[in-house]
Amino acid sequence: MDIRILKTFEACVRLGHFLKAAEELQFAPSTVTLQIQRLEADLGVSLFVRDGKRVIATEAGRWLHHEATTLLKSIGAMRQTVSDIAEGDKGSVRFAAIEPIASQQLATVVANFCKTRPKVELTMEVSGSRSIAERVQAGELEFGVCSAPPQKLMLEFEPLIEERLGVMLNRNHPLADQDSIKVSDLEGLTVLVKEPTCMYRELWETTIYGAEQNLFSFMEVGSFFVIQQMVKAEFGIGIVPIYSGLEQEGSVVIRPITDLNPVVTIGIAYKDKNVLGKAALLLMEAIKEIREPNFRLPSE
Repeated sequence: MDIRILKTFEACVRLGHFLKAAEELQFAPSTVTLQIQRLEADLGVSLFVRDGKRVIATEAGRWLHHEATTLLKSIGAMRQTVSDIAEGDKGSVRFAAIEPIASQQLATVVANFCKTRPKVELTMEVSGSRSIAERVQAGELEFGVCSAPPQKLMLEFEPLIEERLGVMLNRNHPLADQDSIKVSDLEGLTVLVKEPTCMYRELWETTIYGAEQNLFSFMEVGSFFVIQQMVKAEFGIGIVPIYSGLEQEGSVVIRPITDLNPVVTIGIAYKDKNVLGKAALLLMEAIKEIREPNFRLPSE
């Protein structure tokens, strides 16, 4: 059965007239007659009986009309869905991002994207850079917002921003009045840091702790929010990326570390843009809007 012929058949039953069906479909009357004859020959049954100039569907014709109508509606919905997916108005996107960029910058971007494209099924996960890169490589995520992935994973990476580590302090701490902190200022203090798999922990160990490990003790805490609350409770100081959103007016501040200036580049990691859906590509473009105005890509 040809879909075009089924459309002609449906119009003939609905309008009860071959000529009216031809006018609606913008066919020659002979074309409609020929298509119905081919359909009846294919099925081996009569689908219409004539009543003057009108045509009435037989029992077989009425059953076929019901099934054809359902099928044509389904095909129409399929066409619309495919078109919506191609335009990025439908489909699914699964991506992941590290904290705190996920909550501090991406949450608003994702919310606005979902408002403008409500039919897109979007899943945003929060994880560590290493896990994100591995899952992107395995095809479990369309893309990830993380630090540069290992070369062995053979992922594309588009830098977005540079993040610098700072020291989170209770507003009453003696160092809170300084505009910046030196590593030597931390001597004798308890330092709150993330877990070993966190890239900020790795950055801290390579740039700060590795050089001055005898100056202070540290405690592992698996959440920046918990670090914030512990600092607020006047226990220790936190090593965190510098985000104003992590500060709390009147209670917690973040000061930069000047003498070592630990920096990490955050960007979008993906496997192959050619296999990504339109919605994923549009979300990636929206995320790129957070790129710092003066930030230059390595190739520029």
